[in-house]
Amino acid sequence: MVDRFIRFCLVALSSLLAAPALAGPVSAVDLAIVVSLDRSRSIDDVDAVAQIDGLLHTLRHSEFAEVVARGRHGRVALSVVTWSSFGHHEVILPWIAIADRRDARRAAIVLEADTARRKTARHGSLTDHDLAIEVGLGQLGRLPWRTAARVINVVADGVGNIRRMSAIDRDDALRRGVTINGLVMAHGAEAPRLVEYFRREVVGGPTSFVLVSHTAEDFAAAMLRKMVREIVLLRPAPGRSRIPRTEG
Repeated sequence: MVDRFIRFCLVALSSLLAAPALAGPVSAVDLAIVVSLDRSRSIDDVDAVAQIDGLLHTLRHSEFAEVVARGRHGRVALSVVTWSSFGHHEVILPWIAIADRRDARRAAIVLEADTARRKTARHGSLTDHDLAIEVGLGQLGRLPWRTAARVINVVADGVGNIRRMSAIDRDDALRRGVTINGLVMAHGAEAPRLVEYFRREVVGGPTSFVLVSHTAEDFAAAMLRKMVREIVLLRPAPGRSRIPRTEG
């Protein structure tokens, strides 16, 4: 009964979130961001909560609001998906155009609902980064607004273990002009190896980069740095049509 009530609330919240965005006057955004969260078995409840808390921290932070406001259109599009392996995935935040704190609060309501159901949000035991990118591309294909820049944020805590090469979908994304960045949830000596794997197999694009979160406690700060950095790197500034190039 409790799970059924939670699902009902999620559907209602998603409807409230999506309808005004799709029907509103917004026609273009500076940047479309898909955050693609690992929900395989290696992501425990602490990590799953840290992922959502990191997004909430970002949405509520003044630095995020300021960098969004400085864009040509003064808004970005955000969607959040979860994934694991064998096609298992879920959209936990439908597309929303974020221009101000009110928009950010609407997104936060839906993300907080996902925290309440995190124990039933597992998809599978294995980690398939190719699926993370594939699902992100599918979501970008449903973007309801025009944009000059699109990015997929892949968040994970391990290398792929399903014997599919994530570089296949990564290269397809690059051909479509989509940038892929990484946020690694790594502990201790695993961090350098996982960063190298992400650079080799997952991320791509002229401004792509990988950031590391070493603990659940520092994930929020890492997510804020990541989102602010990619908005600055990818969105056209007022009066400028080209996307800036920088070191990854």
